[in-house]
Amino acid sequence: MKHEEEWKAAKQRCRLSDDEIRMARELGMGPRGLIKNIPNPKQRWKAPVAVWIRELYEKKFGRKAQLLQPAAPRTVSTPSDPPEDLFEPDIFSVVEDFGPPGRDEVAEEDELMLRRQQDFRRAAEQVAVELARFDAVQKIVLFGSVASPLEKEVPRFRKFQRARQPIFHECKDVDLAVWISDLSILNSLQKARAKALARLLEEYDVGVAHHQVDVFLFSPATNAYLGRLCAFGECPKGKPECLVPNCGAGKFLRQHESFVFRPEALSPARSVTFYEHGVLMLGREEDEDIPF
Repeated sequence: MKHEEEWKAAKQRCRLSDDEIRMARELGMGPRGLIKNIPNPKQRWKAPVAVWIRELYEKKFGRKAQLLQPAAPRTVSTPSDPPEDLFEPDIFSVVEDFGPPGRDEVAEEDELMLRRQQDFRRAAEQVAVELARFDAVQKIVLFGSVASPLEKEVPRFRKFQRARQPIFHECKDVDLAVWISDLSILNSLQKARAKALARLLEEYDVGVAHHQVDVFLFSPATNAYLGRLCAFGECPKGKPECLVPNCGAGKFLRQHESFVFRPEALSPARSVTFYEHGVLMLGREEDEDIPF
């Protein structure tokens, strides 16, 4: 009985439908775990619990399993039954009606994607300011989708996929290239990244997780790619990711299996230089929008 009360509380607090509760149960989730995963208002990178459940369910069981569920058993009609109860339900009932998105929905998603890019751009600048304080850091470049005007594409959201409706690209993380002459300070760079993101949250109410800021490290002498700044708090962490060859050869220098950095990612058309030769070149005042 107590367990059922917890499920009722989780349904209410997470704003879940009966079908989403069913999916959560089939996935082996518990009500307390669902409540713990409710995004904080400042955690804008986290999806609502309902979206999280549906994505996990689709990944495990497939989309058709999510859209269909057995209908309620047929009831015997009596004179007191309302007229609609006289109809026999279909064998399966569709849980959601995925109609095409309206113009307002498309505009809202476009605005959300642009705002997400702006938040990530501000995070990149805050991290760059902190990393530039180290003498060993000689150059910092922002690249990837956060550095360029967003292009339109059909997103991963099912409603837009079904209608083949394009919206602006969804930025998923920040990519910073950093040229560094001393790899012994990587733990200090980790702390600097965390400090910058904490300030971003405090001053601008923008939440970006430290693992969403990828720092790619390069040799100033040869421009060779060295690895990435690890997101774990200790090295080695003992995770499967740590078993990749040469990962942790330098403390907090992470390697990714089969990953090869492509130099064209840093072409001038796809990147923005933030710091070089002791000079910050962020290109905007703190309260201005991104000048694309």
